[in-house]
Amino acid sequence: MKRWLGWLLLAGCAAANAGDADDPMLPPSELVLRAISSTPEVRRAEAGVSTADALARMRASGSYEGQVTVIPQRRRVEGDRDYNEWELDVTRPIRLPGKARLDREIGARGLQAAQLSLEDAHHAAARRLLAAWSDWQRARVAREQWQQLVDIARRDRDAVARRVALGDAAERERLATESALAQSQASLLRARSAQAQAELAWRSVFPSLPLPEREAANAYAPPALTGSDEAWVRLIMVRSHEVGASEALARQKDAEARRARADRVPDPTVGIRMLNDLGGRERAYGVVLGIPLGGSYRSAEAARASADALAAEADLAGVRRDIEQGARTVVASARAGHAIWQSQRDALQAASASAAKVARAYALGEAGIAELLAVRRTEQEAMLAERQSAIDALEALARVQVDAHAIWHRHDADDDRPSASGLSALPDIEG
Repeated sequence: MKRWLGWLLLAGCAAANAGDADDPMLPPSELVLRAISSTPEVRRAEAGVSTADALARMRASGSYEGQVTVIPQRRRVEGDRDYNEWELDVTRPIRLPGKARLDREIGARGLQAAQLSLEDAHHAAARRLLAAWSDWQRARVAREQWQQLVDIARRDRDAVARRVALGDAAERERLATESALAQSQASLLRARSAQAQAELAWRSVFPSLPLPEREAANAYAPPALTGSDEAWVRLIMVRSHEVGASEALARQKDAEARRARADRVPDPTVGIRMLNDLGGRERAYGVVLGIPLGGSYRSAEAARASADALAAEADLAGVRRDIEQGARTVVASARAGHAIWQSQRDALQAASASAAKVARAYALGEAGIAELLAVRRTEQEAMLAERQSAIDALEALARVQVDAHAIWHRHDADDDRPSASGLSALPDIEG
């Protein structure tokens, strides 16, 4: 009862969040789904579903096709005339009871595995898109931040140069500002190169999804992951298509093993036989029954199929273990990412306060230009670290939601599991 209540709470939470707007730091969901569907991996998986469907229909109908054998011949009798004769055999193998059901089960399990593999390919593409998008966001933020530092350094250089011309500052102060400007420009060039590489990587994989032209907001507070860790881990496990595909393959291998054991009793071939001899003066009708004599080959085939079924069960256990470990890791990363961003935010506030004090002291002649440049660089670096840690926190949170199929996932109409287009919170459903 507790379990059902938990799922009802989860479904209610999903419905409540279904209308949430996309995060401004993430691409729109409809564009994401369109870009993911056009990736080669997803298209290949779609072809795999068509292949599995054809194989399922082939197994359902079976390869038990009829055969017609016609033997025309001419009989020559000594002292008599020649006679035209013929023999007609119509035969067909018969699938023994139970084998047809196993063949249909094998085909259905294979089709199910292919469909789940398609969804898993979609999920893997969503994770690649999130990683590439976050890499580009971090590169863009770094370029923007270094551009701001270059602008500040250039203003400082010009202001000090005017003071030197008026005799209010020493030449060494101008040299210090020139050095700070050159260092900032070098860092800006590196940041531009990194952003260009990130854009190239993005456009090569997701060319149909454009990158935003506007600059990112300086003040962005990533949302925190709400709900219990265990609830998120269970949701990721339940909705994992990789686990579902591995389970379907394990069930298929088990059915194949049972089919191979059933094949130790060979399928008979039955048919009718008609003879026309001596130009039609003699006619015969009969029944044809052929039974293959099974030997050690069929037993070895059954043993091989049973071993494959055991290996598939072991693979399923390994996939479940890896998915659970990965789920716990991404949930822990989301928690840690938000805490790291909060610490970086506090560090930025302290650096900004220190820079403001040194700027006032420099205006009053109580601090030198070197000290001012140092605290400004520290403030800009703290601002860059804060903005990048915000992106890291958002990526970690979105990774949990992607793995839980709460965002960027195609939900089937007959999927009875809870689903949402913008799930950002999850109730505690322990027990």
